Amino acid sequence: MENIKWMTDSAILKRMGEQVKAWRLDMDLSQAHLAEKTQLSLATIYQIENGKGTSMQNLIKVLRILDRLDALSPFFQEKEISPLEYQKLEAGMKTRKRASKARKDDADNNSTPLW
Repeated sequence: MENIKWMTDSAILKRMGEQVKAWRLDMDLSQAHLAEKTQLSLATIYQIENGKGTSMQNLIKVLRILDRLDALSPFFQEKEISPLEYQKLEAGMKTRKRASKARKDDADNNSTPLW
């Protein structure tokens, strides 16, 4: 498996197109039938499968018909935090309680003996 970080944009599009084509063939659909089901043109399906690029909306339509929307699931995952990060966050939310400052009048009165 190639490391996606080192692939060019066109190589990534080509690989994605190949995968879409494989999924379509697994479902035994022709390009024309997929185009009809997605309400996209045959040329758009051809472009997607050949890595020529398309809009995100068109790709979503194709993935939906191919029952492969799960390919987009990494975009919808909530960020998980480690227990240590959670503890740090929780500690930061705690507020320190301090004694209230004595008023100046009280301080003066307390320094003078009452006898």
